[in-house]
Amino acid sequence: MSTPPLPQGMQDDLLNNVANHLHSIAIHVLRRARARDRESGLTPERLSLLSILAFAGPKSISELAAIEMVSLPAITRIVNYLEGLGLVARDRTSDDGRVVRVKATQQGLDLMEEGRRRRVEHVANELEGLGHLELRVVAEATELLSRLDERYTPPPAREAKAQ
Repeated sequence: MSTPPLPQGMQDDLLNNVANHLHSIAIHVLRRARARDRESGLTPERLSLLSILAFAGPKSISELAAIEMVSLPAITRIVNYLEGLGLVARDRTSDDGRVVRVKATQQGLDLMEEGRRRRVEHVANELEGLGHLELRVVAEATELLSRLDERYTPPPAREAKAQ
């Protein structure tokens, strides 16, 4: 697949061209890797929520709704479903007994780790055709990109929208 042209209004320079190409190739590689998620048996929305809990730790229903940018009832339905499968559990161990936090169970953590293994395996298979020097270039590029990730500060959480 070729990289689409720069969006209208963007200056045609090295920075914007690299950003455009990186955006395009990242989407394509991750879309192909994400296809392996079907093997989990969960919808993308359910996997997304479980991923948050598995990799970011326990969250309240309100926090989950804000992160996923959906309504409280929508998050509650997903949590209920995942809880029914034994992938998440509600926890009331906070100082305020009214606050319920949702956490991934060991079964949920195992499912996410297996999914992560399948996606990384898929990306590794795509990289397999590269020579050693080419892999070194990709490795150096990922180191540079990880510095961007370290500098990233997520925007403050917004209130969940009623839908």
